[in-house]
Amino acid sequence: MSTTDHGTIEEITGKYVNVEIDGVDHRVYFEENGPKDGIPLLCQHTAGCNNQEWRHLLDDEDITDQFRVIAYDLPFHGKSIPPESEEWWEEDYELNAEQFAETIVSISDALDLDNPIYMGSSMGGNITLELADWYPEEFRALIGLECGAHSPGFHIDWLDHPQVNTTEVNAYSCWGLMAKQSPEQTRRETMYHYEQGATGVFKGDLYYYSVDHDYRDKLDQIDATECPLYAVNGEYDYLTDPDDGREVAEGVGEGATAVEMADIGHFPMSENPELFNAYLKEVLSDITGTREEPLPDVLETEDVGVKL
Repeated sequence: MSTTDHGTIEEITGKYVNVEIDGVDHRVYFEENGPKDGIPLLCQHTAGCNNQEWRHLLDDEDITDQFRVIAYDLPFHGKSIPPESEEWWEEDYELNAEQFAETIVSISDALDLDNPIYMGSSMGGNITLELADWYPEEFRALIGLECGAHSPGFHIDWLDHPQVNTTEVNAYSCWGLMAKQSPEQTRRETMYHYEQGATGVFKGDLYYYSVDHDYRDKLDQIDATECPLYAVNGEYDYLTDPDDGREVAEGVGEGATAVEMADIGHFPMSENPELFNAYLKEVLSDITGTREEPLPDVLETEDVGVKL
């Protein structure tokens, strides 16, 4: 966790990398921390948000001692502004599965990452299925937080309606997705992140999340023996609950693992970073082979020594 001592400068650094995605140049902002020769851990934010969701992970020395944690802003999010070569204002922003997966692979390639672990939450968790199906050779492992094969019902017109204060509505729509026992300060901070999104981007991301992503009949296409897949879902996430994660793992079969995170919700990395980071260390130890026992079906707070 970050210190509040006066004058402390954190080790996190922010940079831009130029990325070609589908023939178009994009200037992508990212933050990182950890050794250059550490195992890359590439982190994707949720729909309509930005890489600030990962700031507590970027500042966790137990993880950044071994892993090079990298959190980026997708184009049109945070500090990754729309491409200068395009008249992007002429059409609505709408993310589809092909664009999303290609963007992640292109960012990894532009950063010259060697066999990274990918991790994302919500839409970033769902895209692990497309990445596992289409790009398994690109990753050491895939961690899908709040991952489901299908998550319909959230591509909603009033999320981008001129008569609606979308900044406030979008933020409050996320409030109920967090566990009630997560600290209020970090739950409020998660809402604050959501108040900063550009008009139409949240709804455009939800086109992928709720319309274009549907793997209910395609899970058996995924060969997770080539790239291990982890579906890690929070107990208090009613969008993609732990049963959705278990259905993904059962549908994929060998190489896929489902883990339920007790006492946490849809935004684990930002709503309760202390608890999430503790849970994540158990998953990472399984990926690196330092864990002696198989991961349990449910990770409890007492398993990781965190008191709520």
